[in-house]
Formats: sequence, C-alpha cells, structure tokens
Amino acid sequence: MKVAIMGAGIGGLALAQGLLEAGVDVTVFERDPSPQYRKQGYRIHISPVGEQALAEILPDAVRRRVIATATQPGDLVAGFDAQLNQQFEQVYPVAGPDAVTSVDRYAFRRALMTGLDDVLQFGKQFASYVETPDAVEIAFADGTSAVADVLVGADGVGSRVRGQLVPELDVLDIGVRCVYGKVPLTPAVRDVAPEAFLRGFCFASDGSGHGAAFAPVVFREPPAEYGDYLMAVLTGTNAVLGASDEELFAMSPADLWAIVERSVADWHPTVRELVDAGEPGAAFPITLRTCITVPSWSSLRVTLLGDAVHPMTPAAGAGANTALWDAARLTRALTSDKDLVTYQQEVIANSQPIVTESLHNAERMFKVSV
Repeated sequence: MKVAIMGAGIGGLALAQGLLEAGVDVTVFERDPSPQYRKQGYRIHISPVGEQALAEILPDAVRRRVIATATQPGDLVAGFDAQLNQQFEQVYPVAGPDAVTSVDRYAFRRALMTGLDDVLQFGKQFASYVETPDAVEIAFADGTSAVADVLVGADGVGSRVRGQLVPELDVLDIGVRCVYGKVPLTPAVRDVAPEAFLRGFCFASDGSGHGAAFAPVVFREPPAEYGDYLMAVLTGTNAVLGASDEELFAMSPADLWAIVERSVADWHPTVRELVDAGEPGAAFPITLRTCITVPSWSSLRVTLLGDAVHPMTPAAGAGANTALWDAARLTRALTSDKDLVTYQQEVIANSQPIVTESLHNAERMFKVSV
C-alpha cells in the first residue's frame, strides 16, 4: 500500500510514523518550504488520550525523543479574574516521570520528524486529486504530481483536500482573535510569576471580553534555539482588541505586543510585569474557527484527520489530542482488516462531542455567541 499524507502537522507526522513502523510506503507532502516557516502556536497540552495514541503508534526511538524534548509535567488548570483572584482550580495527577502533559509545538514537531527525512517533501502545495479505479492521482501547485492508493488530508483547518472531498462543510469564524507571545523564564520572571502560572494552564479575564492565558514551557532538554518560557495569549474580539483583521494581521510583532500591554494596563501589577517582560518579536495573531457538525464523506480512497475534518476552538484543549487519536485509529485501519468507512465512523463518533464542548467553552470564556 502507498499512502500520501498532505500536511506535516502533528497528526500527519504521527500517522506517518505509525504507518512507516508497520511497513507501509508513505510520503508526507507539506506546503511550507521548511519546518520553521509558520508560527502556529507555542505550548500544546497533551492529555492521556494523546499520550496513549503516541505510545500506540510511535517507534520506541521516536517516543523517547518526544519524552526527552517535552516540558516538565504540569498538573494544574486554574482561572482568575484580572486582579488575580482565583475563580477555580483543577489539579490532575501526573502518571510518572516520563509523563508528557505538554510540549512546545516546534520541539514536538521536530521530534515527530525523527527518522522521516526520506518521507518528507516540503514546498508541495496540494492542488487537486482524481480518483481512478486503482489509485488516487494527486496534482500539486508547482505542476508536479504523485500517485497513491490512499490520500490523507491532514492539512489543517483550511484543508484543501477537504475542500474537494467535502466542499459543503462550513468552517465558522467565531469572532475571536488570539495574540500569541512568549515571556522568557528569566530568574526575575520566575520570582514574580504566581506559583500557579508555573504549574499549569491559567486563564484570567477582566469580564469585558479580554482574556489572557499563561502556561509554562520548562523543557527537559531545551532546543538549541531558545530556552524556557511562559506562553502568553491575549484573546478578544476585534472590537475589544481595538483593531480590524486588516490591521491586526498586518502589524509587526512589536505592535501586536503593544496591544497586549495596553489591554492589561489596569490588571494586577504581576500580570503587567509579566507582559512587560515578554519577547516582542515572538507575537503573532490567529483566528479561532470551528465546524459545528463533523462531516461524513463517501470516498474509499481519500480520508481526513485532525483539523482537516473536525476544526475546533482551543477552549477544550483537545485539538492536538484528537488529531493524535485520529492518527492512531487511521494507522489501525490502514494496517489491519478495518476499512476507511469504519475509521470515518469512529472519527465522527469521537470528535463530534469534543467539537461541541470546545465551542460551548469558547462561548463562555470569550463572551461570544455562535
């Protein structure tokens, strides 16, 4: 069997590892020219669902690399108001010293690329596919082509594969924008940061539509490019942030960080100190989008995983973990007697409640209605 995967994100890379380990001929095509090209986020929460999927499909050497480059385990999710009065706290047990509860997105992707040098092709933007009785013929924007037995769209929320396979799916903009940033964990920042901010994911809100999340990224083995940091994310509508999309997505990182500084100007002094210590060049904006109903499709040669099939908001902390779950199920389907119809049914049943939960959480957290 020959499998072509569109997208070298987390789900696509995990699937490639599982298929390669099972002896399947697999190629991953990625539109970006290199792994470093786009900023998509910083810290990713890994749940027991994600951990189980990684343990199931990754070769041992890759699994050990993921553990080595992961962050120190965290055990807390907490909420605060703008003056850092705690509103709620949830503590989760950590399974053991090798537990992976969060990762840096870049370090995680690089770990998942271990051993895939001959499998990855960068600078390959999907254009279209044609199903024949015996294969799938794939065309790329650069005029080249490829042939596979199965095509997997793992190309994210704006999936071009899904656009051809399920053109009727609506992906909704929920009206919330996030400005992502980093606060390097210097000794001064460690001294001022609340203990909860160094234990896990913390979200604060001023009640008027501004929200700010902080979460630690403390590496077991720091990458060569950077060290430990606090992820910092400001959320709000365009009106709350005081900038249209045209303005927001054209801003320099320093100007974006100035929006964050302005937005928390009357918050607790500790929050202001943390934001003031941020790395201005690390800021970038994203749009939050979701589907409402996870789609079904009829092809027996083309399928989808991750955000390509069930885009969701980050408000349930489940997007990456659901993609990993998909990758494990699809590996099983392609290496056993299960077919793609069974895989599709499993994906819909598993992801629909998560999509709904993440949307409801987002409506509460961000004060929007979809």
